[in-house]
Amino acid sequence: MFLEHGSFEFEIQGQILIMRPLGAWNFETAVRCCKEYKELANTINDSPWACLVNLSLWELGTPDIWHEIDKVNAWADTNNEKFEAVICSNSLQNTLLEQTYDKFKNVQTDFFYTEAEALKWLNTKLVTHNE
Repeated sequence: MFLEHGSFEFEIQGQILIMRPLGAWNFETAVRCCKEYKELANTINDSPWACLVNLSLWELGTPDIWHEIDKVNAWADTNNEKFEAVICSNSLQNTLLEQTYDKFKNVQTDFFYTEAEALKWLNTKLVTHNE
């Protein structure tokens, strides 16, 4: 087992889980992040919820992280996540995330330039979804 490389932070605003990955990730960081993501999502997934993923300070990760990300996305897809907004800092992130998100069956995704834009979209979607 290796030491974690890279980090992340989470924040919850109402029914929105905000995730901010930082630096370059290795497998160990991805595993811990996915575990904490599920723990936090479990506190809000009794009703429809959304996720904002801000990748503006993320430097990607080792190839072995993608299986963990696919697994957590599949879990979210079946645990009441309805919307996901993503902020990418480069086109490679955008391409990699689009490939991951095509597995979603119940989650609508969109890409944004700022957290403010993403939060506005998510809040609007959650309100109209719950009406």
